[in-house]
Amino acid sequence: MSEVTRLIVVRHGNTFNSGDVICRVGSATDIPLTETGMKQAYAAGEMLAEKGLVPEIIFHAPLQRTCQSAVGIAVSFPDVPLAEAEFLTELDYGNDDGKPEDDVVLRLGIVESAGNITPDTSLEDLRAAGKAALKRWDAEAVLPQAWYFLADRAGELEKQWQEFAGKVLAEYAGKTVVAVTSNGIARFSKAILPEGNLPEGSLKLATGAFGVYEYRDGQWQSTLWNIRPQVDK
Repeated sequence: MSEVTRLIVVRHGNTFNSGDVICRVGSATDIPLTETGMKQAYAAGEMLAEKGLVPEIIFHAPLQRTCQSAVGIAVSFPDVPLAEAEFLTELDYGNDDGKPEDDVVLRLGIVESAGNITPDTSLEDLRAAGKAALKRWDAEAVLPQAWYFLADRAGELEKQWQEFAGKVLAEYAGKTVVAVTSNGIARFSKAILPEGNLPEGSLKLATGAFGVYEYRDGQWQSTLWNIRPQVDK
């Protein structure tokens, strides 16, 4: 198992409790994990240990939720060092950062529907358009039109993931490396895969979930995606 180089991408745990108003959490919204979120981090570390996926190092973004998740994972690997990686920091969603998700969905729908809105267009029609845009974002990393300003950052992220994967191969060949990040960043890790090869299903990682890339036969492969340990809430 040690002869294969692995890159494990982990999304931080929950930042909202049941009954909370769910907001769009970007880089400008630096909030901590909930109790359940910490349990998810512990559980992710435990599952990796059970699978024999012992990291050589755990990289993480500097935001509270990713730092805490990295610490929680590291409980299962007390001798493994942690290191900050700035590029893993979540996207800045501009005016939508920190706003209730329902409001964000409606705004995205209004922008998506621009030019097609008639007196018969309902709020539900606009929300449906917003939800469809977010579904494309989650499944294919296609930016909603209202987030056009993130296009350059998305391009940078693809290059940064490729550079990071190169660093893993150069410095940690035959080892396992963990990268703890957020949903907006994790989906662009697909850029390390050969063209046309993507993780199965949506590119979105659930909170507390992880995906595994393995380097075999001269290229990266997605072997697991959106694996989410169950925890008591």
